[in-house]
Amino acid sequence: MKSHEQASGSRAHDSASEPRATLYMRVSTGRQAEHDLSIPDQRQQLQSWCRSHGYAVATEFVEAGASATDDRRAVFQQMIERACDGEAAFDVIVVHSYSRFFREAFEQEFYLRKLAKHKVRVIRSLSRSAMRTSRFHAMMRKVIALFDEYQSRRERQATSSGR
Repeated sequence: MKSHEQASGSRAHDSASEPRATLYMRVSTGRQAEHDLSIPDQRQQLQSWCRSHGYAVATEFVEAGASATDDRRAVFQQMIERACDGEAAFDVIVVHSYSRFFREAFEQEFYLRKLAKHKVRVIRSLSRSAMRTSRFHAMMRKVIALFDEYQSRRERQATSSGR
């Protein structure tokens, strides 16, 4: 399992005027890495989203070959530790979809709240900006998390039954 944290871009910008983002990219299988949503595809989409929404990319956390059904992911834990270390290295974590961040609703909510205590938000780049700023977003995030959890369990069940 290859993973890393990487500083990206120049830090010459005025950090007071441009919020800082970290990108979290994850694939769980080789098939995903090659065919579905590869790390380079996620990076391109997240960087594009950050540019169009006025975020400077401060760091990237890349995790290949790790399921998001639990928090036993080395790079994920490094990112959480960095977000909560008191240095305010970034303001937001940008993910392609919530399923890249977590596929278990209760633990996802636990980590979102932990990050919020340190003034770090998780933003799904596929979200509409109006949803991000409303109470509706919190409800939709929870519904999506429950669906991701359900889908993950179905996929595991299908795999174990040989389908």
